Amino acid sequence: MSWQFFISVSVVAGSISVLLQRLLLHRDKSNTFAYIVVFQALVALLVGTYAVINGFVMPDFGKYWLAITATCVLFGAGNVVYAKTLERVEASIFSVLFATGAVWVMLMGIIFLDEALSARQIIGSILIFFSIAVLGYSKKSLKFSKGILLGLLTGFIYGLAVALWAYVGRGSDVASWTAISFAGPSLVVLIAYPRSVKHMKSFLSGAKLIRMALLGVTFSIGAVTLLTAYNKGNVSAVAPINQTSIVITTLLAIIFLKERDHLPKKILSAIVCFVGALLIAF
Repeated sequence: MSWQFFISVSVVAGSISVLLQRLLLHRDKSNTFAYIVVFQALVALLVGTYAVINGFVMPDFGKYWLAITATCVLFGAGNVVYAKTLERVEASIFSVLFATGAVWVMLMGIIFLDEALSARQIIGSILIFFSIAVLGYSKKSLKFSKGILLGLLTGFIYGLAVALWAYVGRGSDVASWTAISFAGPSLVVLIAYPRSVKHMKSFLSGAKLIRMALLGVTFSIGAVTLLTAYNKGNVSAVAPINQTSIVITTLLAIIFLKERDHLPKKILSAIVCFVGALLIAF
């Protein structure tokens, strides 16, 4: 199967995952650090089980130790900022902010993987950041709330982390490396915030348990298919196409989470961002 198939599956799974995370972090008021540790560990367990069944293969630490360490630390930090952003902004807005990560992935692909930069990619990058300005625009001024700034920081951190993640993944078993790349950040956050342990039991019952289980499954599928797409295609093409989840997430958030405030602005921003992502890809 082609990388286009795998990225399509990843896009759908990723969009559903954002909605589930918004519910857990905003509506359920989950402890940020406990959520990150449990969520990352759950995905590592699910993907790790699949990897073991099919033959677990450790990445080449001698060759990739620096990239592996940096990936785990960046994803650990990125998860904290990611969660803090979803606590403050709606899923439909978050999807646009997170899309800025495609620009950083593209730049990393150009710098470290010798991929070419075109005029279309430059225009696409400008459009993506313009879509952020649309979100912050009001009749009086251009305002960027703390949530929007955190979202931009999330895109930057994840852009760097995903580029390194894809770099290691190209020379490693997909499922095995994916499991490690989720277990690592879980340990990083747990070590940094050990008090999060006392809040973890809230995820073991009720609606939180169901949502966390669904999130673990959908995110695991999305992560494995995304890394497979990176292995089969160019980083600078796969990353932007993955951002088609912008439109899907926006629509799902409007329908299921009732995020209908400032609807024209959200739709315009999502469309502009989507066009920018397509320009970067093609």
